Amino acid sequence: MNAIPIEPIDALLEPYTGVIPRDLKLNLTRLLQDGALSAEEALLATLAVSTSLGFAEMSTYAREQLAGAEVTEDQIQEAAQSAALMGMLNTYYRFRHFVGSPEEYRVAGLRMTVLAKPVLGKERFEMLAFAVSVVNGCESCVRSHEKALRDGGVPAEKIHDLARLAAVLKALQTLMQ
Repeated sequence: MNAIPIEPIDALLEPYTGVIPRDLKLNLTRLLQDGALSAEEALLATLAVSTSLGFAEMSTYAREQLAGAEVTEDQIQEAAQSAALMGMLNTYYRFRHFVGSPEEYRVAGLRMTVLAKPVLGKERFEMLAFAVSVVNGCESCVRSHEKALRDGGVPAEKIHDLARLAAVLKALQTLMQ
């Protein structure tokens, strides 16, 4: 996949002036173009997190960039829909964390069939699950997905960039409200 074009992001942020929008744009540009994530990984994570946030402009940008690359429609769809699955799981596991996980709530009983064999592959799906869990603020899910990524051999630099990307996208979504 070629370098990620930033011009559409420049156009998106053009109405916003000042130090904060400039810093956010620079942070996003660095993460998309010079970070530890491949271009495809960064765009898939951008799509999942933006979808989770309801950040339509950024979701559209990520979809367009992925469609222009060699990413299948099934993969793009799974990345976007992963936000829904993680929203459900993040909400449920935050509930369990809040109540202290008493015995009667031990089994989630929620269908999550895609986790058995994701179209994106296990590692990439875990990366998206981690990034969405970060932005959704589910401590137990962040810990679980971070451990799965580390156990799977994903370098700390990639995991860190996923967390930073989630944070920057949240900031941009807040700015543009």
